Amino acid sequence: MKLLLLMLAVLLPLVLSAQSKTTRDFSEDHEEGTSFFFYKNTLKMLNQTDSEEFDELIKDIDKMKYFVVEKKGDNINKGTYAELVKGYKSEQFESLMNMRHEGMKVDVYIQEDEGVTTGLVFLMNDESSLSILDIKGSVPLNKLANIISKVREFKP
Repeated sequence: MKLLLLMLAVLLPLVLSAQSKTTRDFSEDHEEGTSFFFYKNTLKMLNQTDSEEFDELIKDIDKMKYFVVEKKGDNINKGTYAELVKGYKSEQFESLMNMRHEGMKVDVYIQEDEGVTTGLVFLMNDESSLSILDIKGSVPLNKLANIISKVREFKP
């Protein structure tokens, strides 16, 4: 795990473009949050059990950012959430689905270019935190819950 964190720290300057403007602005406004950045090669290295299912899950992901901020006082509220949604919609993300997963409300937004998925954003909101998973590339739609579960393992 220490090696992974060290690699992420080294790669951080290179992956700042791995996110939408809305995600970048939100993470800059909430410096108390924690970020994880992943490129395709980093994701492959996480598959230490050589799981074919995991390989299938990540095969079309170019890069992603996972950002989590703990709710303290009024740092995250309904207005904050509404502004996030407004920001993503201004970047041509469209609502794909809303669901409940592992005790959280999850809203998934998709960005497409001529029918090809170019990005996904997951907003995961529960009692104690707000998490954003910003993916460049795509994930099979029938595997959305799997990617949420895998990424939540990194929650600080």
